[in-house]
Amino acid sequence: MNQPARVHVRSYQVRVEDLNPSGHMDNLCIMRAFDEARHVLLGMRGPGGVVVAPGMLDVAGPGVTQLVARHQVDYVRELHYDPDHPLEVRIWVCRVGGSSFDLAAEVRQRAGDEVAAVIASTTVLLDVATARPWPMSEHVRIAIASYLGPAPAFRSGR
Repeated sequence: MNQPARVHVRSYQVRVEDLNPSGHMDNLCIMRAFDEARHVLLGMRGPGGVVVAPGMLDVAGPGVTQLVARHQVDYVRELHYDPDHPLEVRIWVCRVGGSSFDLAAEVRQRAGDEVAAVIASTTVLLDVATARPWPMSEHVRIAIASYLGPAPAFRSGR
């Protein structure tokens, strides 16, 4: 797959409690690693619009929040506990709409390894006051599009 020009790379240290009875990383924990990378890239606001974690969506202002509307995941290979090498999560934007955008991600056991999970996730921007989709302003669209790259390749072809 062609990589986008700008990718957010985040490490995730697998913990013993992330493992399932078979000894590999539980699928839900793979999504936790993705979610942590997503929050670091996009940023997060707490009650009252206070910035908890700065990120790309800070330009939208405190009147806008984000909601995950959909996830699609292909689990390609097992991930294991390795205290010396955290997982690598590579995340970018693969679609920009009017009030939503899609993120794509690849998760690897470590940098340079084959992809273990492929993820696509739709984020909807909401107006905090109305709880309705918020039409993206041009400066927010530019910030999001700065990470624009190809859609991920899923086994199902979707």
